[in-house]
This record gives sequence, structure tokens and C-alpha cells, in this order.
Amino acid sequence: MKNKYLVTILLSSILIWACTDKKETSSASGTDSLAVADTTAINADTLTTNEPIINDVVKDTVLDNAARFIAGLPQLTENSFTALQADKYWKEYQTSMDANWDKMYKTRLSKMAAWEKSTFSTSIDDSLSLFYPFSGPDFLHAFYLFPHSKEFVMAALEPIREVVPLDTISEKNRDEFLDSLGNSLRDIFNKSYFITTHMQNDLKQVKGVLPPLYFFIERSGHELLEQKFFTLNEDGTEKEVKGSQIHWQKTPGVKLIFRDRVTLEIKTLYYYSISISNAGLNDRPAFVKFIEQRAPVNTFVKSASYLMHKEAFTKIKTIILKNSNHVFQDDTGMPYKNFKNKLEWTGQFYGEYIKPVKDFSSELYQADLDSAYKAGGKRDLPFSLGYHWSTKKQNYMLFSKAKLAPNR
Repeated sequence: MKNKYLVTILLSSILIWACTDKKETSSASGTDSLAVADTTAINADTLTTNEPIINDVVKDTVLDNAARFIAGLPQLTENSFTALQADKYWKEYQTSMDANWDKMYKTRLSKMAAWEKSTFSTSIDDSLSLFYPFSGPDFLHAFYLFPHSKEFVMAALEPIREVVPLDTISEKNRDEFLDSLGNSLRDIFNKSYFITTHMQNDLKQVKGVLPPLYFFIERSGHELLEQKFFTLNEDGTEKEVKGSQIHWQKTPGVKLIFRDRVTLEIKTLYYYSISISNAGLNDRPAFVKFIEQRAPVNTFVKSASYLMHKEAFTKIKTIILKNSNHVFQDDTGMPYKNFKNKLEWTGQFYGEYIKPVKDFSSELYQADLDSAYKAGGKRDLPFSLGYHWSTKKQNYMLFSKAKLAPNR
């Protein structure tokens, strides 16, 4: 029976892959051959022995069912969300999310995926864990640039909250939840980044970063297996806590384990709701240890409001420089002077460098970076990702640590 189940799932996954080309929309259909126990809350405590065990991870099917509903994707088994798919508002939400996703995939994500495969992956060690500071809940672009990473570590101010059980609340509240989530995603669809002021309002309605994280994980072709809320011990190791207590913690985190529906590769995402300013990191040495324990890592920075150009964010720069083998960033990340003329770093320049958008001070213009671009050697960037979404004159830089000479 176990082998039959695995074969069935594998064949179903291959069909989904063929139809979607590494994306999933509501056009996917079909049912799994395995019946699962139904519950009414997104809570690990509701797991039963009927849940499938995948690489020693007990799959929380309730979690995955809820995540598919949130992502506007059809259920693959009969469960408490199946009937809710007939709701008029959910169908409208599904249609809207499909249209937005398809447009974004065609104009941005497909180009990123092709560039990653042909160019980017050959320039980095893509097996390393990915560190994504100032990320918000943007797992989406991290995955499309670093699809081979098995671990993603994200950190930002946006809060972590338990997701309300959408299959038990009123239809009115459920519709309001979906409406708020759709609003929170509008900037990602249209501009490729979250706007802080919009997020502060939108995430109040959907109760934190988990709904958009679910959305991106499911739409990028994965199934959620497990979710745990945690904080850190002094030595940087995880200490599980109840979801209802997560907002009391100094270093609140959520751990999501998920699996590619085609390759069956299991990945882990850590999201920390913390300040990574000097003051925030000085108050959380355990988080610094958590990053150091994963070194060397790849680091990705985009649309980061030029915070690392300020004196209040020098510590996070030190952490990145110390623990990263590769840093992929736009000009909103670390100033070019932090890499320029440093023997241990080599740089590759992509796209076009122009002055910061008008929302930011002209003082953030980097003449030395402009000179580096004009000196030649810049490479094409076939997609737009960042603040210059209207002109598509984006810049990205890949800084890599030089290989150390072997001992003689």
C-alpha cells in the first residue's frame, strides 16, 4: 500500500508539473488516493496516526489543506475546505489570484527561473542555506533565485501570529480575510516588493506573515508538511513554544517544513519577527549564533530601504560579511564601499545603475558604484525586481568571497 501511494503521488505530481511549468494555478485538478482525517483547526496538536509520515516528518494535512485554500488552489482530497470552494467570494478570489499569478509568472518569475538556471546557479554554491534579511514574508523571490537551497532564513519586523481556522469562522469573516490577503499581495504582484506602510495595515487583518508565506509556498509548487513556533535558547538552538505565546518571546520564530510536489525534495523555512538594527541584534545574541551555526551561507538583499547605509545597521553588515560566501543584492543593500577594493571579495554587476527612486534621499546615490557600472563588464538582467519597477532600470550585484589559496 505504501508503494502504491508513493507511485500515485509521484505520477500526480509529474502531471501537475507538466501543466504548470513550476507554478500552480487553480487549473490543476485531481484527487489524492489517500483519505485523511479531517479537523477544524490549523494546529499540530490535532494530528492523528492517520497522517502520512514523510522522511520522519508527520505531514499536517490540515495545515496543507488550509494553505491551499488560502493560495486559491483546489483541494486534492475531500476535507473541511472542499465545500467552501463553492463560495462565490472564494471563486472570485481564486480567479483573481490565478490572473495575477499568471501575469507575474510570465513577466517576471519565468525570466528569473531561466536566468537562474542559465547564469546565476553557475556563479554560486547553491547548496548553501539562504539568509534573507529585511525580507518581510517574501519567500517567493528567494525561492526563484535560490531554488536549490534546502534552508531559508528570513528576518524582518512583520509579526508572526497563528492563522485563524478559516473552515470554522463565519463566511463574512472568511471573505474579509481573503480580501485583506489579496490586498497585501498587490504590491508583490505589481512591483515585486512589499511596501511597509501597506503591510502594517494589511497584516493586521490576516494576522501576520503566515498567510502570504503559505500562499507563496503552495503557488511555487510545494506542499506544507509541518509548522512549529519557537524561540531560541542562549546557544542558538530552537525551543518550541505554543502559537498563542509566540508574541511574548524576545526572538519569536516560525519554522515551516515543506516539500516540492514534483522532486519530493524537503525544504525548511525559518522566519524571525525581530529588529535587525544594532540595538535589536545586541539584544538577541542567540539569533546571531543561529546564523553563525549555518555559515557559510548565501545572502540575498532587495528593496531594503537602504537601511544598511545607516549607522544604526552596522552590526547586520558585519554578520553578513563574516558568514556569507556569496551576497546577491541591489543598491538598497550594503553600500558598494563595503566590498570595493577588498581582496577577499570579487564582484559581478548586472543590469543598470541609476539614482535611487524619489522616495529616498539623493544622498544615497553611490558615485563609486556608478563608476563601477560605467567601467564596463556589466551583464544583462532579464527581469525587473525592485524599486525601479516603473522604468525597469534595475541593478543587482553578486559579491563572492575569493578562493583561499591552499596551504603549501
